[in-house]
Amino acid sequence: MKLKSKTKEWNSTWLQTALSIVALVFTVLAGFGVITPEQSAEAQPIVASTLGAISTAIAGVLALIGIFFKQEAPVE
Repeated sequence: MKLKSKTKEWNSTWLQTALSIVALVFTVLAGFGVITPEQSAEAQPIVASTLGAISTAIAGVLALIGIFFKQEAPVE
């Protein structure tokens, strides 16, 4: 019996993965005393909004590339 793999596309989940990794890094840094938990709590929303802005910019550039270089059949 063969199982089908249910994989999600990376472009729909990369932002959540990146935010989870950043949260883990902040937790480790706070655990070792490099930063305080308050600094970690203040930095996480800033990083989340920055990554969201980067994601939006990438999607916008890809949309523009798709518009300008889309190959369509000529209108007769």
